[in-house]
Amino acid sequence: MPSPVSDRHDETRLKLIDAAGEVFAEGGYQAATVRDICARAGANVAAINYHFGDKLGLYTEALKRAVVKAERPAFEALSASNDPEQDLRRFLLLMFRQLHRDDRPAWCTKVMAHELAQPTAALAVVVEHVIRPNSRVLRGIVGRILGLPEDHCQTRLCVHSVIGQVVHYAHAGPVIALLWPDWKMTPEAVDEIASHVAEFSLAAMHSIKRKAQLTTPKPTRRSK
Repeated sequence: MPSPVSDRHDETRLKLIDAAGEVFAEGGYQAATVRDICARAGANVAAINYHFGDKLGLYTEALKRAVVKAERPAFEALSASNDPEQDLRRFLLLMFRQLHRDDRPAWCTKVMAHELAQPTAALAVVVEHVIRPNSRVLRGIVGRILGLPEDHCQTRLCVHSVIGQVVHYAHAGPVIALLWPDWKMTPEAVDEIASHVAEFSLAAMHSIKRKAQLTTPKPTRRSK
């Protein structure tokens, strides 16, 4: 059973991450100050050093939360399945539902946008521990659909194309709202988008696979 001290420790840590996320979202990593973050979290300035080591450590944790993290059991099940097309549909549904959860802080997308515009040392950590595991699962799924190794150039290109569609809906929300004001990001709409991206991507991958099969030279018979 968790102790009161442990509960307070976790509560303070989460408050600092949420407050930091809001401050980092407003002006990026460089402009944020430890004093502003602690004031917003209602914590002592020394709390950041105690819980995260320094400002960069806190920023790294906030950035990890800003990125959609794989639901490990669900993603591992996708890796072991014999139906890669269904796996792609399930992968995208998981990603879209996590990105558009009602309880996902609004600052997540803004913090990631700042990081992509001005990368920090935290990006390599987040890629290694959060993004790469997701990518590895998706490469395995796409490779099986294409009939290619997961590290093949064509597999990787297709993976980036799939993720590009996911990222578009995460970061282009204000643009989509202006271009298509009648569209509302309801839970039903999120599932519909995930299904569309899956079918769109599968159609492209089937075309690539057929084209590769047509252009692959057939082995010639040896004369006896």
